[in-house]
Amino acid sequence: MFDIIAVPFGHVMRFIYEGVGSYGLSIILFTLLTQAIMLPFNWKQKKGMMDVQRIQPKLLELQKKYANNRDKYAQEVQKLYDEEGVSPFSGCLPMLLTLPIMMGLYYVVAQPLRYFMGLSADQISQMAQLLDVTSTNAIQMQGEIVAQYFQNFDLLSQHIPGLMQVDFNFLGLNLALTPSLKQFSALWALPAISGGTAFLQTFVMRQMQKRQGAVQDASANASNAMMNIMMPAMSIYFSFILPAGLSLYWISRNVFTTVQELILTPYFIRKGREKEAQLLAEQEAKKKRRQEKMAQQRQKQAEQAKGGKQGADQTKRSQAPEDGEEPRQDPEDQDQG
Repeated sequence: MFDIIAVPFGHVMRFIYEGVGSYGLSIILFTLLTQAIMLPFNWKQKKGMMDVQRIQPKLLELQKKYANNRDKYAQEVQKLYDEEGVSPFSGCLPMLLTLPIMMGLYYVVAQPLRYFMGLSADQISQMAQLLDVTSTNAIQMQGEIVAQYFQNFDLLSQHIPGLMQVDFNFLGLNLALTPSLKQFSALWALPAISGGTAFLQTFVMRQMQKRQGAVQDASANASNAMMNIMMPAMSIYFSFILPAGLSLYWISRNVFTTVQELILTPYFIRKGREKEAQLLAEQEAKKKRRQEKMAQQRQKQAEQAKGGKQGADQTKRSQAPEDGEEPRQDPEDQDQG
């Protein structure tokens, strides 16, 4: 299913490896490249999340005000979204697009023989037979083959022509091996660093939320506290059951994501405040225009009322008799007289 993404990603990673000559460095640069590819999606997702957090206090006020009227609450929330120019689902599509990319990247690192080296299933099975690898799980089988690959390259290349001579060691660590909880080794450093960088990422995200002044209820705070524990724990767990190359990938991704968070969040905070100031200025301008319009209407009504009164006074004066003059009578009254 993910071959449509994993296969071209594998070609890109092999191209990077041929340029730098280091499997570990190629994973790091490949992770950086994929982060750059996903930056537009992450940008849109982050913007949507920040917009929703920016208006969170107003949403909470509406929730309290219309607690017993769900229909009215939904109408007011939609009205608020329209006024603020916020789309609550704008971050969903980028997230959905990100998932298959991440899974494709995962397969490239987890199954290097298939996607990184471009070997067929038959060639991988032949290598397993030559190296007495009995595992049937694709990831574990390739991990065991790769662990012996460099030392047995001459044997494998005799039976499978055109093999890449790849050294899976990086900084003295064989990235093809899987750390074992039963036996301490230098590979334990990767799960520890993976868990540490995962914690750093969640910590930075929480600090950025505080910096933004996001308002959260008790359930959201409890969920964040759980994530602070679960994310590092999951990183450590998977680092002990999967090849070390994946640990290096997670470490690189955690570091790049943390740096991205430190750059994007302050940027969107500044933009959010500028937008909030702009909205307030527009509201003040509208209020001022309404006040001016109402003042003009009152002035016009006053002038009309004053004009009507002056006309009435003038008519009354024209009908009143002058000094020494008898009051005017209607012709009918004169005839009767």
